[in-house]
Amino acid sequence: MMNSFSGRKKKTERELPLTATIEEIEEWEKEEKIRQETEKTKPDEPKSEPVIGATRTQRSRILAAGVMANFTVAFIALLLFFGPVLGAIAPLSDAMILSVNESSPADHAGLENGMIITQINDTNITTAEDLLTYLEKTRPGDTVHIYATKNGTVSTHDLQVASIPEDYIGGVPVGGIVSGSPAEAAGIKTGMTMIRINNTKMQNVSSFVSFMETTKANQTVEVELLPSENYTGNLTEKGTVVFDVQLSSNSEHDYGFLGVMYGNNAVMELPMLGISMLMPQAKLYLEALKQIPSLLTIPAGWIILFGLPIYGFAGEGFRGFSGTFMQFYQPVGWAEPLGIGIFWIANTLLWVGWLNFYVGLFNCLPAVPLDGGHVFKDSIYSFVYRLTRNDSISERVSNSITASFSMLILFSFIFMIFGPYIGQWM
Repeated sequence: MMNSFSGRKKKTERELPLTATIEEIEEWEKEEKIRQETEKTKPDEPKSEPVIGATRTQRSRILAAGVMANFTVAFIALLLFFGPVLGAIAPLSDAMILSVNESSPADHAGLENGMIITQINDTNITTAEDLLTYLEKTRPGDTVHIYATKNGTVSTHDLQVASIPEDYIGGVPVGGIVSGSPAEAAGIKTGMTMIRINNTKMQNVSSFVSFMETTKANQTVEVELLPSENYTGNLTEKGTVVFDVQLSSNSEHDYGFLGVMYGNNAVMELPMLGISMLMPQAKLYLEALKQIPSLLTIPAGWIILFGLPIYGFAGEGFRGFSGTFMQFYQPVGWAEPLGIGIFWIANTLLWVGWLNFYVGLFNCLPAVPLDGGHVFKDSIYSFVYRLTRNDSISERVSNSITASFSMLILFSFIFMIFGPYIGQWM
């Protein structure tokens, strides 16, 4: 092989002596011509390229970086949502018109369903109770000037207060009973409606609150209620139920404590105007949203945060500031020039943060073809290889374990979707 190479080298580097004859020159030219033609027709030898490949550790780091990117985006989006964005949103008013009675003062004045009352005469209104308290100071025939807003448009309406119909019962619905309270001891149940305490008619929540402020601890009061549909106790001739209740002390106030939580799906009747008001507690809801970051030190805080769009605080599901819910709020501070644009920003940040968190969490599952599945497979391979020092065995074991986890997770999702229906069929 060395001789052949040396011969080729000598042949290609051959030079004619100065004393060469014509025949030798012609022969040299022929050989040179043949050599050049041979080199032209000779195929190019393939050039070997270095094989570039990532190690299992490097691949795991790349896949993990993708998951971390989802969590990072989620963190930044939620940080902005609960920080400067929620701080630039304030409650407008809780006093939303749910329905307007036909031919009522409100109907004649042009009030409509969905309007939010923000002011009456010179008094700002933040809740339906504020509106009711103001109206109780008026007399039938008085004219009031009401400011209302709907879809960002403010309108004004002049209404003449009507007298409350004689057959109007009103009442305060019992939305709950405080455990260990005088109301529970007396036998008052959720679903009943308070219509009288002593000689005072309970026409609405305001009259109930006003009466309770005149009571004292250990005072005994007579409470008359309309029974709930499933009540089986004794009734009066009027079809009502009456309890004698001894009030206890109130740790927050000087007056007596009954232990009744009033409410009827947050609806209040205003018969003097002919409207029903919705009281969604917008201020409390916004404060609850702002408190979520401070709850992340306990597991319940994380459950609330990442179940917010589905479950919310009480099963209602918070899907952002949109539709009717948006009507109860207004932009303030730096967001005031943006108008309703601040709600679009808030909704975008909420869903970007929420979705990125769950995409990252889903990618962490140890199932191929998800990123977590590949990382899990490489980790199993490395662990088995340390024990066996056999590439083939490590590959088979990691493939088998990863495939088993993938099938288990797949069947778990299928069962969650179709399991309830299978249970009904059986």
